[in-house]
Amino acid sequence: MRRLPLALAALLLAGTAHASDLTLRRVMLSTGGVGYFEYEAEADGPATLGLDVPLAQVDDVLASLVVFDSAGGVGGLELPGLDANHAAFADVPFGPQSLGSALDYLNSLQGVVLEVKGPRPMTGRLLRAERVREGAAATTAAPDAGIWHTRVTLLTAGGLGQFVLEEADSVQVADPDLRARIERALGTLRGEAAHDARHLSLRSAGAGPRKVRVGFVAGAPLWKATYRLVLPAKEGDKARLQGWAVLENASATDWTNVDLSLQYGNPVTFRQALYRSYYVQRPEVPVEVLGRILPGVDSGARTVATMAPAPAGGARMMAMAKAAPPPPPAMAADAGEPMAAPEEQATTTEAAEATVFHLPTPVVLPAGHSAAVPILDREVPAERLGIVQQGRPHPLQALRIVNDSGSSLPAGVLTLYDPLEAATFAGDARLGGLPSGDNRLLEFAEDLRTKVDWQTDEGTTLVGVTASQGVLHIQRRNRWTARIALSAPAAEGRHLLIEIPRSADATLLPEGDIKSTEETATSWRLPLALKPGEQRTLIVRVDRPEREDVELLQDNGVVAAILNEQALTPPARAALRHIEDSRATLATRQADQARIKAQIAETEHDEDRLRRNIATVPASDALHGKLVRALETDEEKLSSLTAAATQAEAATMQAQAALEEAVGSLRLER
Repeated sequence: MRRLPLALAALLLAGTAHASDLTLRRVMLSTGGVGYFEYEAEADGPATLGLDVPLAQVDDVLASLVVFDSAGGVGGLELPGLDANHAAFADVPFGPQSLGSALDYLNSLQGVVLEVKGPRPMTGRLLRAERVREGAAATTAAPDAGIWHTRVTLLTAGGLGQFVLEEADSVQVADPDLRARIERALGTLRGEAAHDARHLSLRSAGAGPRKVRVGFVAGAPLWKATYRLVLPAKEGDKARLQGWAVLENASATDWTNVDLSLQYGNPVTFRQALYRSYYVQRPEVPVEVLGRILPGVDSGARTVATMAPAPAGGARMMAMAKAAPPPPPAMAADAGEPMAAPEEQATTTEAAEATVFHLPTPVVLPAGHSAAVPILDREVPAERLGIVQQGRPHPLQALRIVNDSGSSLPAGVLTLYDPLEAATFAGDARLGGLPSGDNRLLEFAEDLRTKVDWQTDEGTTLVGVTASQGVLHIQRRNRWTARIALSAPAAEGRHLLIEIPRSADATLLPEGDIKSTEETATSWRLPLALKPGEQRTLIVRVDRPEREDVELLQDNGVVAAILNEQALTPPARAALRHIEDSRATLATRQADQARIKAQIAETEHDEDRLRRNIATVPASDALHGKLVRALETDEEKLSSLTAAATQAEAATMQAQAALEEAVGSLRLER
């Protein structure tokens, strides 16, 4: 019998049960990347259950294996170690690498006493084994001439002896203790005949006839949901939704009449290396690998009132969902040939953490095969819409569906068909998971017959100015304006949703008769109906507040710019003008002070030059007297400049104090 990974490979129940008694009864595949596998067998008395598990999944089995036994108790679980060979071969004179051939095995026993039976019986210590060719001359030109033998040399009590291994009846180790150790080592190899699997032995103590079930959670391929959706034939009709599950049997065990369930949720799943040997070598620790959260596509929207409450697409759809009776199995008669219904539908169980689809008929699926099975078939409330997105010249055709089934719909891809023909492809869409009672938009094609033209501009205006403690608080409004021209086809009307980019602190201001909107995390959706051939321009404004704080003593031109704002109130303009005048006066005083300081430096430099020249010209020379008179003139000028500098410094300090007083006393309120 072949080995069965992820299956119970043998069962000994009080010495009477057989491996053929084992039956896989139940499989649950989860979108968490794991599967639950459950086997059962009839037991009578104590039971030992064998389990062959792929090496990569031993950790999962050790962490999750559970036994259900109404009249017994779990005695424990045993399996070969991760590197059992190393320990098993520690007390024999060879390792597993010596078992590749009889020659390698014999030479690994050099010095060991062997007993030989056959034409040349003998007992002695092994010296050497070698391959020799006999029966042909060594110089023959034929490379394959002769017969190859394994000739073994022993050191016996009577001297050296040889025998041919192929002619001996048996060769065995004479020491019974060493023989037993070799048998144990080879038994370990037998338990690990498949390097990618391990054999587990589970003991279950109990009395009397009973049913024993063993289950575990192990890694398994994700099952995938796909949908077929037939669009509504006309406004007000429902859409026909059929869901399928695509799954794989990757367990290398045939599924024969297996009870199959499919779990849709996002459970926390991880692996821990329980099968690995750990030593106190820090900082190495076990590593946890958590599950992955799969992102959605359309996460839904909530309806908010813009001016006065009014029915919108989302509100109409939710009303339809609440009032919808249980769906019939097929489309209306005027919608063409209906899509074939599945023979049986899966039963659905909704829990807080997951939705479980249970197939009513046991599944037969050979190992390594894939399958697609229908899990739901129903009519759902649906509304055709066009999604108008910024920058697109045409809307995206979409269908809003409402899940009124009482259980969540798994995430998956949809193939949409036109209802008027048996197989008219309409487009593909993506569903990011749909909780019960919620609705989603499915975008599946571009509406080339409806035209859209976007024109946008953006500007900023002053809203208000306040000031306190020397800080000016400026409130501005950034206004984004979109003018959207829409044209419906000549013979068809359109129900549209115009998507406007949204930020958390922005306010939507649509013009016209838009009474309510839908709000998502990234956009507003404005409902708009166009009659056949109608052309309409929708103006939408989005206001976003901006705030800027300016320290008035360190202003870099912000106040001067605000004085040009028409929205500034007269009191605020007068107060800010006073500050700007004070700032201008200070700038003038600082400039005067800097100019005088420059003149003083220039005069002092000239005096230094005159003094050096006077020192080099004799007193009797007429030039000497001229230089002295020039120095006296510079001294008089320097004295006058020094006095002016003192006055300029005082004026600057006075202007600085005046500015600080104006800034410190400024109080502006809205």
